[in-house]
Amino acid sequence: MLNAAFAAIVLGAAGASGAPTTTEEIIESYVEDFRSDRFAAEPMLFGIRVPDEGEWHVRVTGEQHGDTWGVELHEGAAPTPTFVYRVESETLRAVESGELNPITAQGKAFSDDYAPMEVLQMEGYQPTMEQYAAVNPFSFHFWTRGFPEMIPFGEENTRKLHGSNVVGFYYEPGLRTIYSRIEPGETIRDDPREQAMPFPILIIVMSGTAEGRVDGERVTAPAGNAIFVPPFAPHVWWNELQEPAEAILVMFGEGA
Repeated sequence: MLNAAFAAIVLGAAGASGAPTTTEEIIESYVEDFRSDRFAAEPMLFGIRVPDEGEWHVRVTGEQHGDTWGVELHEGAAPTPTFVYRVESETLRAVESGELNPITAQGKAFSDDYAPMEVLQMEGYQPTMEQYAAVNPFSFHFWTRGFPEMIPFGEENTRKLHGSNVVGFYYEPGLRTIYSRIEPGETIRDDPREQAMPFPILIIVMSGTAEGRVDGERVTAPAGNAIFVPPFAPHVWWNELQEPAEAILVMFGEGA
């Protein structure tokens, strides 16, 4: 369920006529909200594709009009190659209601995994590294309405990734932040391919007890502790207790 503050933001964005109901109305509500977002100062062109329902493109002009910015919604594919959000209709509605946020919906353990909101590249689109890196923070700001931007997190807002239930908070070059919930009996990062990252990770245990192994060393960390995992150190975590373990992961530095 939405908390009261977040619900007020969602209802406020929907306007006096009530919450948006059609796919296009939902997309229009995000476009309207983004016109008041300070991050609309940077020009951007992107597409939105909802299978079996339609395709649109959005042009962020970067031009200021009084207290708002130029953000235009058009039907059809973008006129020049760019990136496209391919999002399932059910996922779009979950994002609109606050049940799922865009970073969580786009999350993948590996590049060829399925994600219900996926960022694709149109044929001929060849982004620079700077343009490619800008997509994650842009996704957060466009698909998160209201100010200040709020991110509900809890069991009902999670997706299963890396073996645990996660909520992605915010990503930008050099920073990734995630909420992770390990249910009793679960093991996370059990796949050797995801056990060693090229950047440091700070794991902040909020409730329960995180048990694991970092570079061969056994670790037991109850709530109120933070664990530093160095770059390239293999690590795996599990929960053998009867209550969930909850943690915030902060991944930072080059490569994050």
